[in-house]
Amino acid sequence: STPGSSRDRTWSYSRTADMPPNKPTKQEPVVSDKLIREIPLIQRFARHNEAEDFRFRQFLKVRVNLSTEALDGVVRETTDAVWKQIDCTKCAQCCKTLSVVVDAADIGRLATRLGMTRPQFSKRYVKRDEDGTRCFAISPCAFLGEDNRCTVYEDRPKACRDFPYLHEKHFTSRSFMMIENTAVCPIVFNVWQALKDRLGFRHKGR
Repeated sequence: STPGSSRDRTWSYSRTADMPPNKPTKQEPVVSDKLIREIPLIQRFARHNEAEDFRFRQFLKVRVNLSTEALDGVVRETTDAVWKQIDCTKCAQCCKTLSVVVDAADIGRLATRLGMTRPQFSKRYVKRDEDGTRCFAISPCAFLGEDNRCTVYEDRPKACRDFPYLHEKHFTSRSFMMIENTAVCPIVFNVWQALKDRLGFRHKGR
């Protein structure tokens, strides 16, 4: 089937028929158990949906009749409903493909855990990006175990703790990054698609 043909039956959120545009009900969203979890399929949908995703990004910025705080609340609620159905350890795509930014606190914490000095840790595990940003030098992450679990989880970098940034404030300011991450993270992909329905965005062809 084509990407567009299965989207409509993949996720559904409860809405009342007479609800004003962009005003989700207080009722907890009901997420379908047919979320898309397979990375190849997610990547296919992400490519297919690119134009629509950028239209939705613009919709979020200028058409949604919600305050920043209210929209952030809708995103967090939707994220929680999706996240409880997805097991990150069955994926770990973020750990396998993304460049993890680290700061001095991250380096110090991880060096201590591994019994290394900061310079030793940096020399072995850290590089500087083109713009000078420090990040892990190895991909997939050197600390990803064979069971897809982080071997330094309690001391993982802040960037890993915060990913996929769906519980952070000011969701719309990160919308471009969200589009990029729809092809990487099943949680981001399914939340992004569900928000389109929940906020009244009109899909092309509907």
